[in-house]
Amino acid sequence: MTVYFTSDPPAWLRLGGEYAGVIDGFVRRAELAFEQPLPVEAYPGNNFSPLNFFMDEAFFASPPDFARVYLMGGDALVRLFGYPPKDCALRPLAQTRFFDNLVTLCSRGGVVLCREKPGDVRLFELPSGFASAGFESGKIGGFPVLFIYCEGGLAVLSQQGDLIFNDGVKSYSQGDMLGVTRAFETCAGAVAESLYSYDGNALSLVSSRTAFTRPVPTESRHFAFFESVLAHGDSSVYLNAELRARADELGGYLGDFAEVLVPPRKFYDLTGERLAAGLAYPLSSNLYRVKFYAADTADGLVCNIRSVDYPPRTAQAARS
Repeated sequence: MTVYFTSDPPAWLRLGGEYAGVIDGFVRRAELAFEQPLPVEAYPGNNFSPLNFFMDEAFFASPPDFARVYLMGGDALVRLFGYPPKDCALRPLAQTRFFDNLVTLCSRGGVVLCREKPGDVRLFELPSGFASAGFESGKIGGFPVLFIYCEGGLAVLSQQGDLIFNDGVKSYSQGDMLGVTRAFETCAGAVAESLYSYDGNALSLVSSRTAFTRPVPTESRHFAFFESVLAHGDSSVYLNAELRARADELGGYLGDFAEVLVPPRKFYDLTGERLAAGLAYPLSSNLYRVKFYAADTADGLVCNIRSVDYPPRTAQAARS
């Protein structure tokens, strides 16, 4: 079985007790046999604690919280993250009072938002970027809210002390509605602008518009097309006239995928498909099944979309 590893942050990898190299944002490949559970260890820097686990059928069926597993035919991509810091002491970072809520940002290994009011305490885990967050009281639709903001992130607390929004954003605005701008790591630099109404209890999405901020090289247009479908952008700009007339059907054809992946080198070697992408479909928490699709092009525009068997049927027959 071919297993591909990535890690954030970079880490030293040991497989079965043997040093296997450094893993980081670039995919590292290993050919593994699972006659018995394989001990796996990943040692990061920056004062993070290592991860260690057994890689076996149970791991690939139900990954732990610190790993995302992408099943690709008989192979798999394993992304390691969530290394626990060695320093888990409780430290207050910032504090404010919002009506009868005492709101405190704390460091406790990760970043925790603590909301206290008489007879009720709640804890919310936030991304690490909120370690430098600030507070701003404001209103959405006339209802008071507390904005907790940092570079690249926004959380919103209601007057009742509920966390009603927590997401990565580039910027935000308040007023009759909450406006947020999200930037996506895509070939075309997709940026989504969304508006949410608020009834004093929950936010509701009113509208969303996705724009592309940079041109895409011809050799990457098939990736940009799949990413535009995922980001609910205008995918018709990548299609020829025949497919453009059916652009609204593409979301239903491709289904609810959550990520666009570059296929591994082995995929290209076995299939010969050069204009293909892997679409990751959620199976459960941290577990995805990857299906591959090719985008045939003519004059730089996508003219046909088709699924690609992986491994190819000839390779499957050779295995059996």
